[in-house]
Amino acid sequence: MPELLRLQSDFAAALRQRDQSGNMQRWLAGDAGLADRRLAIYRGNMVAAADKALSAAYPVIRQVVGDEFFHGLAREYQRGTPSASGDLNDFGAAFDAFLARFEHVQSMPWLPDLARLEWAAHRAYGAADAPDWDAATLGAVDPEQQSAIRFQWSPGLAVIESPYPIVRVWTIHQPGYAGEFSVDWDVPETALVARDGFVVRVTGCGPADAAFLAASLAGQPLGDAAESALRLHPDFDLGALLARAIPARLACGFTL
Repeated sequence: MPELLRLQSDFAAALRQRDQSGNMQRWLAGDAGLADRRLAIYRGNMVAAADKALSAAYPVIRQVVGDEFFHGLAREYQRGTPSASGDLNDFGAAFDAFLARFEHVQSMPWLPDLARLEWAAHRAYGAADAPDWDAATLGAVDPEQQSAIRFQWSPGLAVIESPYPIVRVWTIHQPGYAGEFSVDWDVPETALVARDGFVVRVTGCGPADAAFLAASLAGQPLGDAAESALRLHPDFDLGALLARAIPARLACGFTL
């Protein structure tokens, strides 16, 4: 088993970095140049798979930076962040952290937050369907127990806060967008990401609503989540938020 582990480690290193190919010579018989060219085929296929997986999760970033540069990002990302899952849908989970430290995109400081938004949309698309529930059951909760309500939110629902206009950038890069393309980079935005049928919706979310949703998604009961939102935003209106969230199937149940 130790020999197999060394072989696998050497092979993985040779795929990620060409200068590590020499370690494979002890495992491969025949012409070294031929072996290196064959390893290059594997290496190229791996980069192509990384490019395809990241393109599926980050189509907006691909549009923003261009195909050639995005291919380079995919190559560098897979070198430093090899896949830890058999499902390539999981491959881009750390792409935002990679972009935050990658020197060649530092002139676009909003790119990591855009990546967080796109990853949330990617995960929401593959999330389970929201279960049906009768919202009228909320009215049967004893008033003294209402603060203990813990809402169950639609699978894949996410709140992404940013000091940059990430919702605007995401919106203008969607297929069929026909509006104007100006972006005010001084406007911070919070994105609310949720799946609606087979479509992922990304909308702007006010800071007060975002504070409540973030607290509730973290598991806080209604009373505590509302207090958290009110401390930060005295104008928070829980009734108005629920009046929008329940018909939109963002909330899909509750427990006490």
